[in-house]
Amino acid sequence: MATTKHLLLFLLIITIITITSSISLPFLTTEQNQIATKIIDAMISSGSFEDWSGAFLNNNDELNGPVLTSTLFLPKTSVERINATSPLVASYHIVPQWLDFSVISLMMPFSRIPTLLSGHSIVVTNNSASGFSLDGVLISEPDLFVSPSIVIHRMAFPFNFSRYGGGDI
Repeated sequence: MATTKHLLLFLLIITIITITSSISLPFLTTEQNQIATKIIDAMISSGSFEDWSGAFLNNNDELNGPVLTSTLFLPKTSVERINATSPLVASYHIVPQWLDFSVISLMMPFSRIPTLLSGHSIVVTNNSASGFSLDGVLISEPDLFVSPSIVIHRMAFPFNFSRYGGGDI
């Protein structure tokens, strides 16, 4: 009896790991693409990483109509040569899925998380409790904001999509 329970638990864990280590980009409808474009335009118009969260939330507000279920990885500070007003940079910091820290923390190293930047995904580079990082950047404040359709995580620095974002590592 105990062996059967252990086997079932093992199979459940393997299933969760398999599902979370290969998240695929969901198909975006025309409406979702319009919302995503509006969000990205507002973020790059804000001018700085510090203003991204306000622009993201103001243009993806659950109280004012349809939203894009998504996760924003919000950089805490700027880095030279990564421009907050670039639509490519903004698109790469948004994942069109609801991923709170409990979901992300189950992902295995080198798992890829597709972003709004077509053909680019964020890579889990460290899944230890003390230094969980994506694209080599520490998640400094996980679950900074969580709602039924939106999650915001604070990152120590912005992602560099040219480093990890493409296909194979």
